[in-house]
Amino acid sequence: MTTVANLIHTISLHQSDVNWVAYSGKTLATCSGDKTVRLWSTEDFTEYPCSPLCGHGYYVHCCVFSPFGTMLASCSTDGKVILWDSKTGEKKGTFEHPSKSGIRVCRFSPNSSWLVTGSDDETLVIWDMKTKKLHRTLVGHTAYVNAVAYTPCSGFLVSGSSNGDLRAWDAEFGHGPCLWYELEGHDLGVMCCEFSPTFGAGSALSSTGEVQYLLATCGNDNLVKLWNFRARFGTTDVSLILRDTLAGHRETVMAVCFSSSGNMIASGSVN
Repeated sequence: MTTVANLIHTISLHQSDVNWVAYSGKTLATCSGDKTVRLWSTEDFTEYPCSPLCGHGYYVHCCVFSPFGTMLASCSTDGKVILWDSKTGEKKGTFEHPSKSGIRVCRFSPNSSWLVTGSDDETLVIWDMKTKKLHRTLVGHTAYVNAVAYTPCSGFLVSGSSNGDLRAWDAEFGHGPCLWYELEGHDLGVMCCEFSPTFGAGSALSSTGEVQYLLATCGNDNLVKLWNFRARFGTTDVSLILRDTLAGHRETVMAVCFSSSGNMIASGSVN
């Protein structure tokens, strides 16, 4: 079965590379190497009056909405995460990475309690959204952290780095430096990872506290990979088993995402 996507609109106001796009209801957010974040209406693709959002000093790598869409987070080479009101564009707070290293990715937990960042100093930092303070620092990667995703239950994290490894973590309490790792997730580097919003998300925890999810990853090897993720709360029992490898791109695959139904995957490449 072949699915054809039709071009609806082209946005061209950014003055440099567009590095990330995020949707929330009728709002689209984009961020760029031009140091800005822009907000657009998905009804007519006009820019919001409060846009562009200016505050970063360097390249903006990523922007994400909070689960309820009220807040937008953006992160930059300047080592900061800025929290914005997604309707007014008002700056609501700033997180600065402890080492001031550039931040390449940020993600809210599905339960809205946490924000995780991945940075150039090879660490992940979890921020408490209630207190607006640093909660934990996760150490284990040996290269830039380009990708991170929460499980739908908010209990676990999977992250990927520029040397190609994937690592799984307890998102809140932790059981040592890392619960699980795969050194050959993607040859030459992992660029993005995303959990299916539906696979396993609607099922209750088993009597053993076990959860299972589907993870998609992509990288510099021009591939998209699907993994079965399994973990048990309160233990170090975690596994990530390769399920499928999707080939077809001829260049680095920069992004991968699931449809809201979880039935389709979209991937984007530098070609």
